[in-house]
Amino acid sequence: MPRKHVKSSTQAAVLVRARRRCCICFGLNRDTTLKQGQIAHLDQNPANDVEDNLAFLCFNHHNQYDSTYRQSKNFTIDEVKHFREELHEAIRRAFSVVVSFGEAQVNLSGVSGHYIRGGEYESADLTIQRLDNGQYHVSGLALWGTTREFGPNIGELDFIAELKDDMIIHTETFLDRTYCVVLRFIDDYLTVTEQSWAGMFGLNVNFSGEYRKAT
Repeated sequence: MPRKHVKSSTQAAVLVRARRRCCICFGLNRDTTLKQGQIAHLDQNPANDVEDNLAFLCFNHHNQYDSTYRQSKNFTIDEVKHFREELHEAIRRAFSVVVSFGEAQVNLSGVSGHYIRGGEYESADLTIQRLDNGQYHVSGLALWGTTREFGPNIGELDFIAELKDDMIIHTETFLDRTYCVVLRFIDDYLTVTEQSWAGMFGLNVNFSGEYRKAT
């Protein structure tokens, strides 16, 4: 029998609440970085697709959760659900912070971190990580239509570029156009501008706007 797929609206709800953070990583180490992962069925029954039975886990923890160990105790379903609630609450608090902007001086030493752009109908978050070679890894998730009945449209951004003065600039070819995104850092704030973004991500999805540094 083929594996039943989780409804797209339910998948979107799970991903949005977790912001693609693994709840086990968060529960054990307070790791809030974006992860490559999967939606796990916590009771290990693929037919049980109610949202309370689902959690976004990184690949390593998903494999570990689904495995059976003879000499060590694996994660329990109650344990993972507790980690999931801790993660959801931390994300809720981070996205409920009132965002304000004003003139400020650039602090280049504090560029790395997580940045959040909130809104009633759309939102986005970006993770900036300095690499050993001095370049920066930029990754993030943007949502449009967060209150839609069938879930929001989702777009992802992932690239490596240099920081020059107070800006990171990235371009790439998309169809017959050149997409360009500019990140400008001012203290704990980030301003993102884009050119030729239409169609680059999900319908109406973009990363433009002002972000507040969360961590």
